[in-house]
Amino acid sequence: MQIHIARNSVQLGVFASEDVVAGLSSGRFHAIDLAWREGMSAWTPLGDWPEFRGAGAPSSPGVSVAAPPVASSVPWEQGKSPGSFFATIKMAVAHPSALASGRFSFGDWLTFCYVGVLFSLPFQLFALLAFGDKNTQVGEALLSLDIPQLRAFAEQMTQAKPPPVAFTLIGAVIGLAFAPLSYAFMGVLHWLGQRVFRYPVALERTVSASVLATAALIVLTAPLQLLGFSFVTQMVVSFVLLIPVCVVYYRALGAATGIAPWAQFGISCFVWFVLCGCCCFLPAMVLAGLRPLNASAG
Repeated sequence: MQIHIARNSVQLGVFASEDVVAGLSSGRFHAIDLAWREGMSAWTPLGDWPEFRGAGAPSSPGVSVAAPPVASSVPWEQGKSPGSFFATIKMAVAHPSALASGRFSFGDWLTFCYVGVLFSLPFQLFALLAFGDKNTQVGEALLSLDIPQLRAFAEQMTQAKPPPVAFTLIGAVIGLAFAPLSYAFMGVLHWLGQRVFRYPVALERTVSASVLATAALIVLTAPLQLLGFSFVTQMVVSFVLLIPVCVVYYRALGAATGIAPWAQFGISCFVWFVLCGCCCFLPAMVLAGLRPLNASAG
């Protein structure tokens, strides 16, 4: 079970028991450092934990704390401002380990995500007004591949009449308004994946960390909309940035939840595999099985 450790009212992070033992032996952790794990009613010095007394942590005078330390080094949790917003983005990219000290109240990070969406909105609107309907570019790109099976579909995309700009703008604004809530829902699904693999991280912390990491990616990738003059160029640049973007996302998510980035990546793969299986492949198999029955009935 993961153990939260704090020193001088600042959380040092979330660690496995074997990491705590190694830290006590090396001097990274001290007997007076406060620790807590799920199920405990108070934070207690490591020296009072029976399992750590043989790891170089002498018993300390009995001290307990009624509530977890609340100090946070995450700028957004210290104050809401444009400066703290971008400082948090910088922390998530350059120093994600500092996110371990965050309190991760859901309301704070939902607001953070809305700020990120508002930041990306001008880029979205510029691409829409400057480069027009994306379907035409996609259709032209598919036609350039000269694949007979895709030709009819590509021609339909290029010949389709684009919707009115005002209608598209309203749809984009509405979609972006609900986007943070959809990201939060995906965070809930990720939390369920963590529970499957027995990672006891709190739901609020997981969802908040997921929303934070997603908002960081929204801000970092928003300028890609400026490449909307060429669908192919945009896709090539996006593909090149795919691995760095994943690294940023899972490092931030892992640091905030105390789970290794590779483990978080594996959990995401599992969740998406289950989603695809339940929402795509299973219905497709059912429909494919019903076709012969309908044919025989006819």
